[in-house]
Amino acid sequence: MNKNPFNIHSLRILFFIFTLIIATASYANDIKNDKQSDLGQIQKKIDAINEQIKENTKTKKGLSKDLKKQEKKISKTKKEIYKIRKKEKKTKKKLRKLKSNLKKLHKEIVSRKIMHTEIIYQSYIKPKPGYLQMFLEGVNPNEISREINYIGYLTRTQNENLKKINHTYKKIKEIKDLTNHTIKKITTLKNKKLKNKKKLLEQKRGKKKVLKKITSKLKSQKETKQKLLNDEKKLTKIIQNLIAKSKLEIKKRIKMKKIVPDNQLVPDSKLDSINFAKLKKKLKLPVRGKIINKFGSKRKDTGVSWKGIFIASSEGSEVYAVAKGRVVFSDHFRGFGNIIIIDHGKDYMSLYGNNQSLIKKINDIVKGGDVIALVGNSGGNKINGLYYELRKKSIPFDPLKWTNLK
Repeated sequence: MNKNPFNIHSLRILFFIFTLIIATASYANDIKNDKQSDLGQIQKKIDAINEQIKENTKTKKGLSKDLKKQEKKISKTKKEIYKIRKKEKKTKKKLRKLKSNLKKLHKEIVSRKIMHTEIIYQSYIKPKPGYLQMFLEGVNPNEISREINYIGYLTRTQNENLKKINHTYKKIKEIKDLTNHTIKKITTLKNKKLKNKKKLLEQKRGKKKVLKKITSKLKSQKETKQKLLNDEKKLTKIIQNLIAKSKLEIKKRIKMKKIVPDNQLVPDSKLDSINFAKLKKKLKLPVRGKIINKFGSKRKDTGVSWKGIFIASSEGSEVYAVAKGRVVFSDHFRGFGNIIIIDHGKDYMSLYGNNQSLIKKINDIVKGGDVIALVGNSGGNKINGLYYELRKKSIPFDPLKWTNLK
């Protein structure tokens, strides 16, 4: 929009007005009265549009508040889904192991049953001589006793083994059935949470659509108001010049404002034994993605310098702690969305913003490589990604100078 308070058409009108002022004072007075009437109409329009702006601003504030609540609900739901999926994966792994054990045990039972049947069969077709017969045949009584005791012990042991195996088989089957039931419950819960997530996202999209419409309307109204204010200013100047019968000075002011206009490695716990102050050029970035905004560069939306870096990444990607430390902040913060801050000691801190969900909470102790959040766009960014800062004594410094990208 042209910031010059007068356009060519306005200048021509003013020139004509001054010509009339020189010609006749009475005609100038008529012009003054007309301009005062026009000024009164403009002021009425400004008052009316101010009321509209006030009402729409109030509506926008309410929608923004609702969206914040919606984002918190979505964040909580996605965190629950993440935990449920991990539990489901662990339970299925346990079930596979139980099925394997059950299969082995079943084979062992079959083998022992065959062996036990063979012993009974051999005993039947080749019965052992009785005690009296063995004695008459001159067999040593001690040997007779040992043989009989050994046969009895062998039979009892075989029976006990079969009982134990059958008991274990039954117990494993019970655990397997219980695990299957647990998986079914987990799946039902997961589906319920996914359905709830879909509903919340639809509500969020609807509110965003309304918010966008209100924002667009506000912008249009503010532009209209600005035009009216400019017209009011011009008319006021014309009236003042007509009353004083002085020359109209036209000043042109033009103000030009210049707006100055990848990573696959993730952290692990290998550096946890090293003091954070000695980790320069050793850290890894907290998420896989592409760096699209660097430290110190100007933001396109505000012109303010970036105090960290922005890494574009897929929604729901895991965010990792760059080093060991303690979580000192984990909540939603205006401008940063869902944010988590870790204290690494010696006045060093790392900050992770715009997250979809926060996995860790305040006072949690984390190791390098621990999952602390999930990537999103909760800070109002148009793309998914992570905003990442490093600070010492609350002063930000360039994270890339402390990062090994190789």
